[in-house]
Amino acid sequence: MKFIQIRDEPIAPGGLVEWTPYVPSELNSWEPDPRLTSHNHEEHLRAASEYRARTQREGGREAWLGLSIEFDEPLSIPAIRKVLTQWIDRHEVLRSHVVIKGSGLQRLTTPPGTVKLKMGRIGWYSEPGPLVEQLGGAFDRATAPLHWPAYLFATVGRADSFTLLFAADHSLVDGYSLIMAQQELVTLYRAAREHRNPNLPKVGSYVDFSAEERCLADQTGADHPAVAMWSEFLRSGGGDMPALLRSSQTSAEQAREEQQYIDETTIPQESLWGVIADDATANRFTAVCSEAGGTLTAGILAAFAMVHHEMTGDPQFRCVLPRHTRNDTRWLAALGWFVGLAPFWIDMSDSPTFDQAVARSTEMLKRGRQCASLPFERVAQLIGYKGAPRFVISFIDTRYAPGAGAADAGRAKVIRSHSYSPHEVYIWINRTPSGLRYSARFPRESPLHAYGVDESSAEFRATAGLDGDPSRPLPDTDAADIDPTLGPVHASLHAFALLVSQLGDASTFSRVM
Repeated sequence: MKFIQIRDEPIAPGGLVEWTPYVPSELNSWEPDPRLTSHNHEEHLRAASEYRARTQREGGREAWLGLSIEFDEPLSIPAIRKVLTQWIDRHEVLRSHVVIKGSGLQRLTTPPGTVKLKMGRIGWYSEPGPLVEQLGGAFDRATAPLHWPAYLFATVGRADSFTLLFAADHSLVDGYSLIMAQQELVTLYRAAREHRNPNLPKVGSYVDFSAEERCLADQTGADHPAVAMWSEFLRSGGGDMPALLRSSQTSAEQAREEQQYIDETTIPQESLWGVIADDATANRFTAVCSEAGGTLTAGILAAFAMVHHEMTGDPQFRCVLPRHTRNDTRWLAALGWFVGLAPFWIDMSDSPTFDQAVARSTEMLKRGRQCASLPFERVAQLIGYKGAPRFVISFIDTRYAPGAGAADAGRAKVIRSHSYSPHEVYIWINRTPSGLRYSARFPRESPLHAYGVDESSAEFRATAGLDGDPSRPLPDTDAADIDPTLGPVHASLHAFALLVSQLGDASTFSRVM
């Protein structure tokens, strides 16, 4: 299943309709809700409020995630209206809103059955370019977190097919939510067309999860293991979060630059996406990781660590890992922001072999399990830290999600907004039924030599003793099209794909062992 920035890939043209949720004024159904707001959500809202106060612009720079689903049949207006209202009723987070009141927060929630949909016919598009620009702009405007609804649906209808799109502010959804949601929406639509019950399993509410997590976190003190681990992680980097490449700027200097840049820039981050390895190569690489004593997650992080060490010579590899917090069956299919953060760092000073790097990654992943159980915002309060992650690597295995095969074959994709940070580097690696996919967002890059990095390192010439030819192309992968001389993210992804391919070759692995 692809994960792309919405403007990275065309959408087949057709008739565009926007579906905007609203609550009829005569219902007067919004009620104060005493359930607490998660630390993630509060931090997100306050950042948006501060942005609005500084710039007089509504709501914060775009931070939405969404879905695009293809249907091979004509659009039924009654069916899609029924589906979307059913889905809003199913997921309470879409019927709840949090407002800032001074130093506090107030949640308001409306019951199932009270949210209606306004159908807005935008027009017919004969070219994909203007259509995608219209959708991107509409989603940017509709998903500001300070108002309700912070989400929007759209359909693009054609004679014998249609596309359903959904975008929501990050405070309402995460990537896993959307991976699960695509099959839910397909199931609901088929049931509506066939006039039958969709028979979906019950699902929990992110509003309940937020309250439980917040209550527990606020009662937690500095003796929590996450506090000690984050403190150690920050000390290992001179008191700051890691970046992909070292910077001469202090954290405070970068924070000032970031705020001004985000407020003023109209230049979004760059975006890359594609395929690292096909299914057969991914299976071979997974087997190598297993023989080295680790999981695929540990192997991916070990491979990035080796690439980074080869490129920079840094004695340590450091990044931040998102880790899901869906630790109860109630939350498995719920829409929401079920994401914690964990620090990750391993020693690379002795230029370890891959199996040694996997062992170190495995140990660090075990240590980091408890970190995600305490929101990083709470940790930051306890230790007095003001920064935020700048180099993040995420891994999700989507193969066991409902409808994963059809989604990966092109039925659905996860979409995201532009980002504008001058420092953040996010890399997502997903194991799908077809192989290993990647997506990345990062600041505009300069050639490697501008960062003091030898451009020859982009070819990952050493690979810790591997005998494979580093100049050979990467067969049947989009990573082969990445020009490693364009900048450090390009170089890292190209070298990572090459290393995965080399390690996935059984004879190469036997020589390493």
